[in-house]
Amino acid sequence: MSQDYEWWEGFFSGSWVDAQRQTKTPEQVALDAEFISRVLAGSHDLSILDVPCGEGRLSLELAKRGHQVTGVDLSWEMLEEARQKGDQQELKIAWNHGDMQRLTFESEFDAAVCFWGSIGYFDEAGNRDFFRGVWRALRAGGSFVIDTHVAESLFPNFVKKHWLQVGEAVVLEERHYDHVSGRVESLWTFVRAGIKQQRRSSIRLYTYRELCSALKEAGFREFAGYGDAAMTPFELGAPRLYLVARK
Repeated sequence: MSQDYEWWEGFFSGSWVDAQRQTKTPEQVALDAEFISRVLAGSHDLSILDVPCGEGRLSLELAKRGHQVTGVDLSWEMLEEARQKGDQQELKIAWNHGDMQRLTFESEFDAAVCFWGSIGYFDEAGNRDFFRGVWRALRAGGSFVIDTHVAESLFPNFVKKHWLQVGEAVVLEERHYDHVSGRVESLWTFVRAGIKQQRRSSIRLYTYRELCSALKEAGFREFAGYGDAAMTPFELGAPRLYLVARK
């Protein structure tokens, strides 16, 4: 992958981190955690890998529900925020700094979660490395739970310019789809208190079939797709893809 595509190394800092903190309400985070609990058959005290964990919102919610959580992220800034929140709430969570393409766990977890659009950051080889790393990290029968966009959820409502009001910040995403690479290329502009910052992102947009095929190549064998956290069956035009893959 060229340097131009290593956008994730500096993206999650400054204005974007401030905006990201407000893109999911506590109620929405709780709904996502409830979905994860339901697809894991309501079991408690499971060992769960959250990757990438960001500032720990989902990790914290899962830990509150009695699970043993390990969070992995590349951003020291976000990990430190997650650690402080965990300490304040007296939650025992293992926070690990690391690259999600190079996971080193071996059969340690009952489940892994990758939520809020963190699939497809890398080139084809890097994405495969991530999927294989998650597969190795899971015990036999373990579940990989994903929340992301796929072509079937994004394209029916695809717009080239997308405005968001996030707290005191105004966020503009200008995006286009590169049909040759299968990637959504975006320029993000954040404006708050008269200060403007820009970031670029490049994300591989899978179809449902392509994503399941990539996961099958990594070793996963069973799949269930939903269109939202309420477990509505996935279909064309669904708001998101909530995918459960089993080892």
